Amino acid sequence: MQNEDSSHEPPGEYVPSHPHSYFRPEPLSVESGLEITDEVHELAIEAAHQLGRVDGALSASDFSDSICTRLRRIEAVESARIEGADVTLTDVEAYRTRYADDTDPPAVPKDTREAVNCEEAISLATGNTGRHEAITPDLIKRLHEVLLDGVSSDGDVVGNFRDHMVHLPSPDLGQRSFVPPTPESVEPLVESLTSYAQAGGAHHAIIDAAVIHYFFETVHPFSDGNGRLGRLLTILYLMQEGYPESVYICQSEYLNQNKYDYVQRMRAVSDEGAWNEWFEFFVEGIRSQAEHTYERIRELHELQAEYSERYNGDSATDKLARQLLQHPYFAPPDLVDVLGVSRPTVYKAVDELDRSGLIREVTGRQTGRQYEASGVFDILR
Repeated sequence: MQNEDSSHEPPGEYVPSHPHSYFRPEPLSVESGLEITDEVHELAIEAAHQLGRVDGALSASDFSDSICTRLRRIEAVESARIEGADVTLTDVEAYRTRYADDTDPPAVPKDTREAVNCEEAISLATGNTGRHEAITPDLIKRLHEVLLDGVSSDGDVVGNFRDHMVHLPSPDLGQRSFVPPTPESVEPLVESLTSYAQAGGAHHAIIDAAVIHYFFETVHPFSDGNGRLGRLLTILYLMQEGYPESVYICQSEYLNQNKYDYVQRMRAVSDEGAWNEWFEFFVEGIRSQAEHTYERIRELHELQAEYSERYNGDSATDKLARQLLQHPYFAPPDLVDVLGVSRPTVYKAVDELDRSGLIREVTGRQTGRQYEASGVFDILR
């Protein structure tokens, strides 16, 4: 990947080794001296503006808890999909609905478990009410344990830094693999990252999030799960710096849609010092996803207004229609207490809304059926 306009030296060096040279990054420091272009600064300001719009839209919503749950799940699903998992939002919704009260749920397909683990890690790191923990090596290790719970491969070191070299294949067939630094250098490098984060970085918070993400992926401190964890650190850092809505913008959706550029722009930083090109890509992902999330929330508000107008009576069917944004995915027995009616009445209401197209059955089973609100999930997807 060529970058004739880069004015920075690479933030480290390649060290000759057999069979491939490995990259040894310089420790992360607030004294980095990076020169950020005006275009990147303006893009970061616009991204922050779009994040503020998301915050306002969520604050004005009567069903923000439900929206936030789904947006967190989209982030978890897309982050798992970047790493090759074959999983959908419906898979995670089905898992959560079926095993909501089960403290020891049965085994599920590995790909689904990876997305569920991502959601668990997001919740652990950020809390369900906007709280967040400080970024420390200990937190990073605990999050790694959650991410790899039940999905690790033989040889993976879970909950601790890797003890062996790793090779990352390039998406370009003719490009050599990228080899992160040696195992013994991982811990001090991660400590430099957490010190940088705790100090509040050196630039605009959204630009610093790009610095932190690049550095974490370049150090590659674990044998597996680095991509998922690095994307979670982006959320955590932005929350720390006053952007609690960053957890809801589904940045992994953008990165998954632009996976080739995602990998190659980071590689170009190591090879050529192409920081500003990486910043443009990363910050644009925050900006565009925040804008997209705002539009999603606006469309959901319009959908709620439509349902409230069309179904304004006192029947169970009307009440269920008005509750679809609060309960967009459900098994009918779960609605007995929500609607305050009997099971037969719930099933009658579900049948009526199924026939009208407001909801759709997603399991294909005759028993244990589950439904999703068609309009809600069409917007989310």
